[in-house]
Amino acid sequence: MVESTAQDDWRQLAADPVVATCEYSFGPGSANALLVGIAGGVAIISPPRGAVDSICSAARSFGEVRALVAPNAFHHMGLAAWKERFPQAQVYAPAQSIARVSAKSGIAGIRPVSEAAALFGDRVTLTDMPHYKTGEALVRIRTGGGLAWYVTDAIFNMTRLPDHPVASFVFRAARSAPGLRLNRVAPIFMVKDRAALWRWLKAEAERDAPRWLIPAHGAVLDQSAQPDRLRALFAEVR
Repeated sequence: MVESTAQDDWRQLAADPVVATCEYSFGPGSANALLVGIAGGVAIISPPRGAVDSICSAARSFGEVRALVAPNAFHHMGLAAWKERFPQAQVYAPAQSIARVSAKSGIAGIRPVSEAAALFGDRVTLTDMPHYKTGEALVRIRTGGGLAWYVTDAIFNMTRLPDHPVASFVFRAARSAPGLRLNRVAPIFMVKDRAALWRWLKAEAERDAPRWLIPAHGAVLDQSAQPDRLRALFAEVR
């Protein structure tokens, strides 16, 4: 992993392939978009909304934007603006998210993430996670320094509770923030079987442990410094 550097709106975390994040606001909160190197360019996952011109220009400096990904049914707010600027980019979403993402973004021809391998190669994989009603992708990136995971709404690592008092109460009561937490709020309506989903994530982490966890909501976790954080998170999962 290279030392974290800022390139305008994107903060680069790795170079082989390139991995960078961009924090953006979506109204009541903030999220991290992911830029990752793929064959012949880059993919943008959870494309940022707002200040699109500067963010797009900065993204283009890393390579041609060849793919845009809505990682679940709700991370679509910047998708239409990015597709307008990069009309040749293929758009992907988890299979169960496609109908909602298409309706909200106005984009036709969205393909399931299961079809992304031909473009993304074998170092960046998009897994349509099981046990979801609305769909969510787990992104795995095999960098020169180790494996990185990008998770959207399954795991949070927020340093503080949301500012909105109702959201703050809900997240605290549900033990979903602050700190490294399983999201126990959104899965109520997004997931068919929360316990089964968490068991699946636990098994995946044990089978092929990520060194870095890049959450869409919260701070990047480098397990080289804290090797037991994910294990402790999943310890309560049965």
